[in-house]
Amino acid sequence: MSRFIAKPDLQPTAVAAGKKLLANDYQFGFSYPTANYAFVAQPGLSQQVVEQISEFKTEPAWLRASRLQALTEFERKLMPAWGADLSGIDFKSFHYYLRPTDVVAKTWQDVPADVKKTFDRLGIPEAERGVLAGVKAQYDSEVVYGSLKKTWADDGVIFLSMDEAIKQHPDLVREYFGKLISHQDNKFAALNGAVWSGGSFVYVPKGVHVKMPLQTYFRINSANAGQFERTLIIVDEGASVHYVEGCFTAGTLITTRVGIKPIEQVTEADLVLSHTGSWRAINQTQVRSYDGKLYTVTVTGQPSVGIQATVEHPFLVVRRKYLNERNQIWSTAWQPVSSLKPKDYVCSPIDRTVNDFETQNIEIPMGRGRHGFKLETVTVPTTADFFRLAGFYLAEGSISDEHYLSFSFNEAERDYIEDVKNLIQKIFGKVSLAESHHLKNHGTSVVVSSTKLARIFKIWFGAGCDHKQIPEWMLQADLAKQAQLILGWYWGDGSFYSKQLKHGFKEMFRLCTTSEKLAWQMRQLLLRQDIATSMNVRSRRHEGRRTMFTLVVGGEAAVKFGDLVGQPIKATLHYKKRATAFYIDDKYFYAPIKSIEIDTVKNVPVYNFSVQTDESYVAGGVAVHNCTAPNFSASSLHSAVVEIFVKAGARCQYTTIQNWYQNVYNLVTKRACVEREGEMIWTDFNMGSKVTMKYPGFILAGEGAKGEVLSMALAGAGQHQDTGAKAVHLAPHTSSTIISKSISKAGGRTSYRGLVHIGPKAHHSKNTVVCDALLVDDLSRTDTYPVEKIFTNLVEVQHEATVSKIGDDQLFYLMSRGLDETTARKLIVNGFVADLVRKLPLEYAVEMNRLIDMEMEGSVG
Repeated sequence: MSRFIAKPDLQPTAVAAGKKLLANDYQFGFSYPTANYAFVAQPGLSQQVVEQISEFKTEPAWLRASRLQALTEFERKLMPAWGADLSGIDFKSFHYYLRPTDVVAKTWQDVPADVKKTFDRLGIPEAERGVLAGVKAQYDSEVVYGSLKKTWADDGVIFLSMDEAIKQHPDLVREYFGKLISHQDNKFAALNGAVWSGGSFVYVPKGVHVKMPLQTYFRINSANAGQFERTLIIVDEGASVHYVEGCFTAGTLITTRVGIKPIEQVTEADLVLSHTGSWRAINQTQVRSYDGKLYTVTVTGQPSVGIQATVEHPFLVVRRKYLNERNQIWSTAWQPVSSLKPKDYVCSPIDRTVNDFETQNIEIPMGRGRHGFKLETVTVPTTADFFRLAGFYLAEGSISDEHYLSFSFNEAERDYIEDVKNLIQKIFGKVSLAESHHLKNHGTSVVVSSTKLARIFKIWFGAGCDHKQIPEWMLQADLAKQAQLILGWYWGDGSFYSKQLKHGFKEMFRLCTTSEKLAWQMRQLLLRQDIATSMNVRSRRHEGRRTMFTLVVGGEAAVKFGDLVGQPIKATLHYKKRATAFYIDDKYFYAPIKSIEIDTVKNVPVYNFSVQTDESYVAGGVAVHNCTAPNFSASSLHSAVVEIFVKAGARCQYTTIQNWYQNVYNLVTKRACVEREGEMIWTDFNMGSKVTMKYPGFILAGEGAKGEVLSMALAGAGQHQDTGAKAVHLAPHTSSTIISKSISKAGGRTSYRGLVHIGPKAHHSKNTVVCDALLVDDLSRTDTYPVEKIFTNLVEVQHEATVSKIGDDQLFYLMSRGLDETTARKLIVNGFVADLVRKLPLEYAVEMNRLIDMEMEGSVG
């Protein structure tokens, strides 16, 4: 069978947040009344409770017997004497079964209002509901919402709650249920076997490749409740469940604080415009190779090259309501590009921020010293006159020999020539000023002989027509000043077109430049003035000439623009203006999609990045999301079981991000069996909880099987994260990697507890274990408990462990550069985990960074 080494695969994600305890201290610490529960079991664990759960679910006899056997094992087994302190668990206090609703809703609209309210408040985004191949949402003990996209259902993919799977596929479930993790495995596996409820069942048939995510949300809404979900996943021979993040191709233009940049040139040092119209920092960038469908979205009024995105990337859109009329209600939603249709509206956010200054300082090189040019600070008055002069320079200005600043006009444009001369003298006082006449082309240039002014204009506005730009500080200036900038540019590089038609006038304004950056910046400034524009791009390279970018203002917008530049148009007098295709409100500029083309590509590099706070940016002039990560839910006792079967040549990745409230005991058993040439990857991030004991493992049962664990834990005050991994090699030529990172702060304790077992037949196998621990202070603790059992020769086993501490010298170095202590500590911690985070799918990396930042708040002192 073929060997699959594709990108990250299956991600049924267990994620958590908290119940109503000290809610003011915890963002998700809320709950809603339980009066509407369909059924609530009495507290405590007994044979009666177990039989009641089975009867309520109308389970088959074999499953009822399995539950009772598990109860016997639970009562027989002792609590673990190793690991974390579990003495605070009172098994008699928990409700082991709460049923919020009698049916599993197939659409989000069918979910009961109180349950939906909880998930909405947790922030499960519209974008995520749209882009997932399948979603399960568990509320207390039961799955209340489930869906699987038709594409994958038609291929035979099964994604059900465990209760549904038992009823619809009883033989398949019975074949695998409890075969990897028996009731005899440990006390908490037995507890799960007795009272389990909810969870997911996934089956991917032979040769099927699912390239969109399957995810699960868990939420406990009631105090003194336990959650005991059961997950069973079977990836059949040659199959894969491939998790793919949304991305864009190289060349996609991203709106940054300093102008547009191709996405492949965007770095973590950039600020980008988000969908809220705010400038946000970048957390992390990503590039990967992509195989699959590529969508090219062409937007009315934007360059015809279009925006190229992978199949699931969400765009912020307004659905077209009327085929041939403009919408009246503009309700935005995140939608995957694959669901968009021509004439739907995409959204361009407008930066409405006003930061105005009376002066601006600029450092320019003037005169040579022993070590090169000396920098001189010059203060420039940023008046409306200076803005208009800057507009003239962007249209007609140039720099010669680093010493001469010139403005070139046609000799007939005498008013503009005089205006430029007056502006220069008014702003800068007495300077060397002259006119230069060019008889051959009827031109006149205003030439300023001033090295200082030449360098000011070069640094702020660029030199050479292809490199003209607007400096960052001008992009948020007062609107009246920006109007003067637009006026100067229009007088220099603008034109007006008017043609009388049968029913009125066709009138429009055009503004031209060969600088792509300037064209997009001017478009932003015009949107701030509530003026919509189209952008035309005309390549003239075949003529040996520069590409021309033209902003066209027509329709309703032309009326506003005409008023701005002092040229009222005839349409206001003789023609009832027709509504244009565009619309502008306080937040967005809405433009309809002109066309969507779909191609199938292979090995194409695609790019994406995460953005602080909003997790969105502007690509190709429109707002897009970076495919957000999930939010959280919680319980007082969480004891789950996950069994995964990876058949020959199959591949699976299971990612868990958990942020439990600090009274939760998180005790989970997770194991996978990997057959010949299969691959299993566990990605596990644990924070919050009082105690976590979790050691995801794999049994490499077939020749050439691979396993990997990427683990991270963060422990704060009163917390013990006892985590690790188990790698069992039973077949030859198998390989495993365990990478564990832990962070301890405020007296928290982390422990790595791992097992590497290489059996007698597992010759030529390899294992690598890397454990890195970071202590944030003197109160915290970290331990490592590795166990290695090797029963054959010809194997390679490596174990590396490091412990480091945030030092005063590190903090001093960062704080001396303007960072406060909390930010400095965050920076050190993020650097510590960066190499592991880079291995994760982007949205999980986003969530990890966000949770670490939240946890590190208040870690000083």
